[in-house]
Amino acid sequence: MIFFPVKQVLRDNLSWILMAFIIFMASTVAFYMTTTISPAGVELTEDPQLEEMLGIFSMLLEANSLVSALLIFMNNFLSMAQMLILGVIAGISPLFTLGVNGALIGVILSISVQEGVPLLPIVVLGILPHGIFELFAFFLCGAIGLKFGYHCIASPLPGRNRMQSFRYIWKEAISVIPLVVILLLAAAFIEMLVTPHLINPIL
Repeated sequence: MIFFPVKQVLRDNLSWILMAFIIFMASTVAFYMTTTISPAGVELTEDPQLEEMLGIFSMLLEANSLVSALLIFMNNFLSMAQMLILGVIAGISPLFTLGVNGALIGVILSISVQEGVPLLPIVVLGILPHGIFELFAFFLCGAIGLKFGYHCIASPLPGRNRMQSFRYIWKEAISVIPLVVILLLAAAFIEMLVTPHLINPIL
């Protein structure tokens, strides 16, 4: 199998990466606003799945940093692999994963603000240090997953049938996996070793 240069894959998929970013941010903003100003949104903060996720995150913070970082890496890698592999099913998996993760970020930010923590420091100190790496990998995988769904179901790539489109996009997906692994490892270790020291003073 011939792999594509990563720069080429990034260049050829800029519009899909932008689309993934827009879906994520739209979900983040929508759920942040809903949870902040709507009574129905406030009830969402009591969702058992969200509470379970926050509980798991708290346990990770108390665990060994190296083990926690590896667990975070594995969780994120499996989530992104799912977007890539299942994107072929009409792009539903990446669309859902982008939306849900954006919603969770929006809800968590809203809860933090309601508890008196300023929004800007949360974003700058709590999300950006590791999020620069993690979110880029997330948007990249989401983008290729969405591309899978569109070109393998709705409209093949120009000059190719659906099977040829699948093979071409699959090569793109395989080509970016090393970059995704590096980004996720960097994000996981920053999240466990750096982010807590930055965010703890404002909590």
